[in-house]
Amino acid sequence: MAKKSSKDATSAPLTLDADLRIAVAPALRDTLLAALATGGSVEIDGGAVAQVDTAALQLLAAFSRDAKAAGHPVTWTGVSDPLQRGVAVLGLNGLIELPARAGVN
Repeated sequence: MAKKSSKDATSAPLTLDADLRIAVAPALRDTLLAALATGGSVEIDGGAVAQVDTAALQLLAAFSRDAKAAGHPVTWTGVSDPLQRGVAVLGLNGLIELPARAGVN
Protein backbone atom coordinates (compact mmCIF):
# COMPACT_ATOMS: atom_id res chain seq x y z
CA MET A 1 0.00 0.00 0.00
CA ALA A 2 1.04 3.61 -0.22
CA LYS A 3 0.23 6.69 1.76
CA LYS A 4 -0.07 10.31 0.82
CA SER A 5 0.19 12.90 3.55
CA SER A 6 -3.08 14.70 4.21
CA LYS A 7 -1.11 17.76 5.29
CA ASP A 8 -0.35 18.83 1.74
CA ALA A 9 -1.79 16.32 -0.71
CA THR A 10 -0.59 18.20 -3.79
CA SER A 11 3.10 18.26 -2.94
CA ALA A 12 3.62 15.43 -0.46
CA PRO A 13 5.22 12.35 -1.96
CA LEU A 14 3.29 9.14 -2.28
CA THR A 15 5.16 6.95 0.20
CA LEU A 16 5.34 3.25 -0.57
CA ASP A 17 5.09 0.84 2.35
CA ALA A 18 7.86 -1.58 3.34
CA ASP A 19 5.81 -4.59 2.21
CA LEU A 20 4.73 -4.35 -1.42
CA ARG A 21 3.52 -7.84 -2.11
CA ILE A 22 0.34 -9.21 -3.65
CA ALA A 23 -1.72 -8.83 -0.45
CA VAL A 24 -1.51 -5.04 -0.72
CA ALA A 25 -1.89 -4.87 -4.50
CA PRO A 26 -5.57 -3.79 -4.46
CA ALA A 27 -4.89 -0.93 -2.05
CA LEU A 28 -1.75 0.08 -3.98
CA ARG A 29 -3.76 0.11 -7.21
CA ASP A 30 -6.40 2.38 -5.65
CA THR A 31 -3.75 4.75 -4.35
CA LEU A 32 -1.98 4.93 -7.71
CA LEU A 33 -5.26 5.52 -9.56
CA ALA A 34 -6.12 8.33 -7.14
CA ALA A 35 -2.70 9.89 -7.76
CA LEU A 36 -3.32 9.78 -11.51
CA ALA A 37 -6.76 11.31 -11.10
CA THR A 38 -5.35 14.39 -9.36
CA GLY A 39 -3.47 15.36 -12.52
CA GLY A 40 -0.06 16.93 -12.56
CA SER A 41 3.21 15.43 -11.46
CA VAL A 42 3.50 12.57 -8.99
CA GLU A 43 6.37 12.17 -6.54
CA ILE A 44 6.96 8.68 -5.14
CA ASP A 45 9.14 7.72 -2.18
CA GLY A 46 10.14 4.06 -2.41
CA GLY A 47 12.97 4.26 0.09
CA ALA A 48 11.22 2.13 2.72
CA VAL A 49 10.35 -0.79 0.43
CA ALA A 50 11.84 -3.95 1.95
CA GLN A 51 9.80 -6.61 0.11
CA VAL A 52 8.37 -6.32 -3.38
CA ASP A 53 6.90 -8.85 -5.76
CA THR A 54 5.86 -9.02 -9.38
CA ALA A 55 2.28 -7.92 -8.68
CA ALA A 56 3.39 -4.62 -7.15
CA LEU A 57 6.01 -4.06 -9.84
CA GLN A 58 3.40 -4.63 -12.54
CA LEU A 59 1.19 -2.02 -10.90
CA LEU A 60 4.05 0.47 -10.72
CA ALA A 61 4.92 -0.19 -14.37
CA ALA A 62 1.31 0.28 -15.52
CA PHE A 63 1.00 3.42 -13.41
CA SER A 64 4.23 4.85 -14.85
CA ARG A 65 3.08 4.07 -18.40
CA ASP A 66 -0.35 5.64 -17.84
CA ALA A 67 1.09 8.71 -16.11
CA LYS A 68 3.52 9.27 -18.97
CA ALA A 69 0.76 8.85 -21.56
CA ALA A 70 -1.34 11.43 -19.69
CA GLY A 71 1.57 13.87 -19.52
CA HIS A 72 2.02 13.56 -15.75
CA PRO A 73 5.70 13.33 -14.78
CA VAL A 74 6.65 10.75 -12.15
CA THR A 75 9.68 11.43 -9.96
CA TRP A 76 11.26 9.26 -7.27
CA THR A 77 12.57 10.74 -4.02
CA GLY A 78 13.77 7.45 -2.60
CA VAL A 79 14.46 3.98 -3.94
CA SER A 80 15.37 1.01 -1.76
CA ASP A 81 17.76 -1.73 -2.86
CA PRO A 82 14.96 -4.36 -3.01
CA LEU A 83 12.86 -2.08 -5.21
CA GLN A 84 15.83 -1.31 -7.47
CA ARG A 85 16.68 -5.02 -7.79
CA GLY A 86 13.09 -6.03 -8.51
CA VAL A 87 12.75 -3.48 -11.29
CA ALA A 88 16.07 -4.58 -12.79
CA VAL A 89 15.36 -8.33 -12.56
CA LEU A 90 12.04 -7.94 -14.36
CA GLY A 91 13.53 -5.58 -16.94
CA LEU A 92 11.11 -2.77 -16.07
CA ASN A 93 13.71 0.00 -16.03
CA GLY A 94 12.30 1.55 -19.21
CA LEU A 95 8.80 1.78 -17.78
CA ILE A 96 9.35 2.60 -14.13
CA GLU A 97 12.39 4.85 -14.73
CA LEU A 98 13.96 4.83 -11.28
CA PRO A 99 16.73 7.37 -10.81
CA ALA A 100 20.29 6.21 -11.53
CA ARG A 101 22.38 5.49 -8.48
CA ALA A 102 25.69 7.22 -8.06
CA GLY A 103 28.62 4.88 -8.51
CA VAL A 104 26.53 2.09 -10.04
CA ASN A 105 27.43 0.93 -13.54
